[in-house]
Amino acid sequence: MESDLDFFPDYLNGYQFDNGEGEEVEEEEIKYHYIEILDAPRDLLPPVELTLKDLSHIANELGLIKLCWPEIEHPEFENRVNFPESYLTNSNKEKLLLLYTENFRRQFSYKYPHRKQLFLASNNECGMQKMVCTTIRPTTLPYPEIETWQDCAKFVGSALRFEPFEIPTLIPNRFYSPHTTFIRKSGQPHELACVLCSLLIGLGYDAYVVFGYAVRDITLRIMSRVDSPYPSDEKQEDVRDEGEDNKKYTVKPPRDLRSKFLLMMEQKKIDKIKAELEAEAELERQREEEEEKPPPDDLEGMRFHFWVLIRTEGRAVDETTFVEPSTGYAHTVDSSLYSGIESVWNHLNYWVNMQDCKEGLGKIDYNLHDVEKWEHMLIGEPTQWRVTVENLNMDDEEAALAKIMEEKHLDMPISWSMKISIPHKALKQKYPEGMISTWYKKTLIEEYAPYIQYDGLLTKIMRYKDFDCTECITVEQIYENRQDKLKKIIYDLKSDLVTEYFGPGREDAVFEHTYSNKDTDSNKRIIKFNHKARYDGLEKIEFEREHMVEYYIDRDDLFYFREVFYARKGHPPPGFTESHRKLILRIIEKFERNHRVPASQDIATREFAIVDRQILLKYHFGEGRVTCSTRNFNKPSIAESGEGMKFTPELTWGYVAEIGAKPPTQLDLFLLFQKMLKEEEKSLSRIREIEDQVAEFLTLRDHEMAFPKLDVSLFNIEQNEEYRQGMLEKEKQEQEYKEREIEDAGVEYLIPYLTLLGNPESITPVEAYKIKEKCLNDFKQLLLNRAICIQKQFEHWTQYLKDRQQWYNINQDTVTEEEETKYFQEVNDLTFLLQCFEIRLARHRDLSVFRYEAVVRYLNAQLKPLIETFG
Repeated sequence: MESDLDFFPDYLNGYQFDNGEGEEVEEEEIKYHYIEILDAPRDLLPPVELTLKDLSHIANELGLIKLCWPEIEHPEFENRVNFPESYLTNSNKEKLLLLYTENFRRQFSYKYPHRKQLFLASNNECGMQKMVCTTIRPTTLPYPEIETWQDCAKFVGSALRFEPFEIPTLIPNRFYSPHTTFIRKSGQPHELACVLCSLLIGLGYDAYVVFGYAVRDITLRIMSRVDSPYPSDEKQEDVRDEGEDNKKYTVKPPRDLRSKFLLMMEQKKIDKIKAELEAEAELERQREEEEEKPPPDDLEGMRFHFWVLIRTEGRAVDETTFVEPSTGYAHTVDSSLYSGIESVWNHLNYWVNMQDCKEGLGKIDYNLHDVEKWEHMLIGEPTQWRVTVENLNMDDEEAALAKIMEEKHLDMPISWSMKISIPHKALKQKYPEGMISTWYKKTLIEEYAPYIQYDGLLTKIMRYKDFDCTECITVEQIYENRQDKLKKIIYDLKSDLVTEYFGPGREDAVFEHTYSNKDTDSNKRIIKFNHKARYDGLEKIEFEREHMVEYYIDRDDLFYFREVFYARKGHPPPGFTESHRKLILRIIEKFERNHRVPASQDIATREFAIVDRQILLKYHFGEGRVTCSTRNFNKPSIAESGEGMKFTPELTWGYVAEIGAKPPTQLDLFLLFQKMLKEEEKSLSRIREIEDQVAEFLTLRDHEMAFPKLDVSLFNIEQNEEYRQGMLEKEKQEQEYKEREIEDAGVEYLIPYLTLLGNPESITPVEAYKIKEKCLNDFKQLLLNRAICIQKQFEHWTQYLKDRQQWYNINQDTVTEEEETKYFQEVNDLTFLLQCFEIRLARHRDLSVFRYEAVVRYLNAQLKPLIETFG
């Protein structure tokens, strides 16, 4: 039998009764009266004052949908904009949809009380409640930069700021339109997901907004445990194997006579050390994993989040994929970053997930056609999903009526949101403020839009040693649109090495430049060139204080290597004086094998010992030979009689590798010696030229870094304002110049002569004759003066040319190569100048007659009106 207490209110269920003496009694033994029970003392909670705001929060937490929609005349919004009527009111079809949605929500809550409330409707920016499906506005933007879902997701993740939920376990109380989200340049997770879904649907993808749960790092956009999108690339040195051609001639190694027991013991020690190192590395890896492990989360599995699902039924996609709108990153459906799905929706329908998510989202079937796994809100399927079976036995009227009855259900109304409008300038700006700073795992990345930084900086990457980011090890800067073609600079803070990378298009063909910021004796500088863009095939130069190495590729003379040794500054060798240039001690040059010449005559290595006054030659190995020929020369001392160097057999010696070959004659050796002397002079000249090129390059780099300039395409409307203003200014100057020419064409040449007469209104024929004669005499003198000036210039430079030629004939044997080159260049310039004077003098002589006749006609035409006025 039921107790009478079962009919009492809830607040009496826990009430304890006693017998008046403080002893508790059983319920069956209680003899009571209802009035006594109601009058019994009890503790009640203090009353709570509820406001409209509190009730609104409670309704939002319960997911209630309003069933009345007052008109909003003056919406309060952070940005004062004029909203269209669809933002302020609900159409009849939208009201019907909201009624339908509230009915669906009640039935779902009654049937599945253990499930959390669904996110079905929310207030827009004007305070009007809208169904979430109608917020999606499919939009296609006319920009080729975002034609794929990867580019589109990356753009949304970078162009819009992420606003996390204030309370991560509550349904959001607002849902701004995609158009407003782009105007604000920021949004909450569901707003960013709606924007991305709208753009993806516009591009033809089968995209959906997903409402579910995610880990804390995703819901707060914490990227410090995510690998950097710019991994560090370890630089690999391109080591050239100088003995590549001689590998097949290596000597067989001798027999190994070492003790196998000792070798085994040494190998054990090596293996032990290796195992200890591997153990230490494993401990270090575990320590790093422990440091990178996120802290425990009290709200794990309860944080609401929204992201985008792309299925394979629309535009071609390899597999069903999750896309995080706050970052633009793609994740697999079995990713551990997402822990559950409540529902998905697009602009056509709303689907509730009926599958268990405990085993992971990878086990979920994303076939939305399966009504047992996905409960759809609207009865009808989207148009593209429907399969119509026509009955061939029915006539046309019956078929039409059947089709009408089949389609007779509520479908999703069109979106109330405005079309997403993104100007091309905002697309190029990429980020809300033109830049964004993000912390990744051991990396801080600062990204800038093009042309935001004056030096063209696009990305700055700072990599740190540990997870706490206390010690920076490298700084990488990526550039774009620079006139000096600079693409990237890497600063290695450990070794103080700086590496610059250049794109194609530089006049000096440099594509990599490495140097050290430390000013030490071992300071090394490496410059790499695009050898295909240089006439000399130079590939790389390595510089140190007392050493330089040059590498060449694909030269016709098969030359590929040069090494130069310098004297220490301030310590010249005996017999040499201090110079403004570094004193060269020794030059080593190497050549590849020329198979058209015998190996005994094909020089492999030649060394010019400048200080020791020696030339050392080493020839290539012949086929089947284990030795190679050599030849050494000692430079003779210059004779005091001034006859030059005297070559004697004692100044040379060598080794001939070919057995039975005839030794070279004295004439051959003398000719070879003379050739090597000339080659030494060419090498010295070439080295000085390379030094000048490097010095010029370093000076140019200092200027380029101090005063960077950016290239702007003629088709770049947003960034071409400066160039447009320059073109307008140039056109204005050209117009002013033309106007001045027109004014000059109307100058009255008789004004100076008429001024002498007091500017009369009329003149007599005698005065006119005098003016004409004086003007013609002045013009004749002007023509004569011009001819005399041209003739004097011609005679002056002709005499100067004769003097230079005479100087060269006298000093022809003693001039240096540089002076000789300068002389011939000067002779060419003078010859061209004299030809110009000759042409100018002949032209002046031929045109003087026509100019004189033109002046006569001009004077007759100007003086005739003045004489007629007198008459």
